[in-house]
Amino acid sequence: GTFITKRYSPEKAKSLMKFVAFPSAVVASSLNCYVVRSPEIDTGVPLVDGDGNGVLPNETSNIAAERGVISTTMSRAVLQAPVYFLPPVVMSALPPLRNAIARNPMLSVPITTYLVLVCFGIGLPASVAIFPQMGEIKVDEAEEKYQNLLDKNGKPHSVLYYNKGL
Repeated sequence: GTFITKRYSPEKAKSLMKFVAFPSAVVASSLNCYVVRSPEIDTGVPLVDGDGNGVLPNETSNIAAERGVISTTMSRAVLQAPVYFLPPVVMSALPPLRNAIARNPMLSVPITTYLVLVCFGIGLPASVAIFPQMGEIKVDEAEEKYQNLLDKNGKPHSVLYYNKGL
């Protein structure tokens, strides 16, 4: 914000500032998620077969962990869209609501807050659902230790699964 207000005229800065919040929230939310979850990449996550049975006890996959962290980070970026874009759409689409706020400006903050909370409540499950809870990794894309494992029928695994986390 400071860069914009110092570099542009007040009128231009005001119009540009409307577009700063969304990308800032996307970056902050995504970066926060990645920083908090990145230790999982070093420790790895266990891989399981299609029945949920661990395939290598006490072993983990760093590759699967990285995929889980990245997919969770991307879902956090997507979460910002309904929170930032739906409240203004709802406000403009409902003239009675818009008129009530025009008559009593003190209603603006509580109504906007309520709409943001509702949109967050809708957006969170939707953004988490973008990626399945159990991620899938082809055996040939996992670490070498997983490459030649056999399933309960003696056939090689082609796909293994991991919990991506929330």
